[in-house]
Amino acid sequence: YTRYNYAQGHMMRWSSSGAFLPSNTDAITGFQFGWDTTPAIFSSTAANGTATFAVITKENHYGDVGSYCNDNTICPPDRTATNRGYPEQYFMSSLTPDLKINWRWQNTNPNSCTRNSDGTISCVADHPFGFEWCVNAPAVDGIGTVFANSEDGNLYEIDRSGALVNQVLTQLAIGAAYTPLSIGPDGKIYTQNDGRLFVIGN
Repeated sequence: YTRYNYAQGHMMRWSSSGAFLPSNTDAITGFQFGWDTTPAIFSSTAANGTATFAVITKENHYGDVGSYCNDNTICPPDRTATNRGYPEQYFMSSLTPDLKINWRWQNTNPNSCTRNSDGTISCVADHPFGFEWCVNAPAVDGIGTVFANSEDGNLYEIDRSGALVNQVLTQLAIGAAYTPLSIGPDGKIYTQNDGRLFVIGN
């Protein structure tokens, strides 16, 4: 693990011939997050008419990384208090082909919510810095709308400019399996949280 950057890893890029390509973010290592993620790719046409694409990926700035980095000198448990300039935060991010940030949407929800047997929902505010994007890979539709699950159990819908459109609670999913969601041919979202399959859409 990359203990020197809070176990965030890096996303790197190579040419078609296998040559490493520096990014605008970091000429040495590439983008500042790249651990256990499968990005979504959105192909589009730039304003000048050329073909381009966006890389949609989670970007976790971990706090209490525990066994991922069990050295408090390198990865202090309270990251925000120790490093206020680079605090614990959790983003869904859109990157240019050279790994420069187009936009970020930050999950600031502090609430763990569960569905009760009677249909009601109970919540407790126990994540002051939000939840990581951990459960699965995002999906993007034909107009650039991003769909992504968070460990807080919500399916988030984010438009191509990085604005939140909608969110739907499925089920709290702390430590759940890493299972990607899919957009079906019917336009519905097929996703799993906490061992349950959810189908969302009209």
